[in-house]
Amino acid sequence: MDKKPSPNDPEWLRQIEELANAQLGSGSSCEQVHPIVARWFEALMDTDPPESRDSVVQATSCLATEVLFSSPDHIIGSLLEQVDEDEAALWIEQIIMVGRAFEIALHNGDLDDL
Repeated sequence: MDKKPSPNDPEWLRQIEELANAQLGSGSSCEQVHPIVARWFEALMDTDPPESRDSVVQATSCLATEVLFSSPDHIIGSLLEQVDEDEAALWIEQIIMVGRAFEIALHNGDLDDL
């Protein structure tokens, strides 16, 4: 599937991206990026979470609660058989934090090897 180029993308970058996509072929892209993401994740787990304003921390906590209570009953039921609601919400909050750190790393160029 062709993605529509962003007006902010430089023309020279589009040519490199097309070449990379052609070289990757039809195999799983996860096979290509998994080792890079795994190394980044391991490094993230050895550091502190990204700095956040108090309002961002509070919003992340609220989002985790919303995700918990809007998830399918059979999934949440199984999860709550293992842990209590607070632990489940904290786990979801940690997943959101990893996603936020991932987005920051992508934005800052920390994962430019992808």
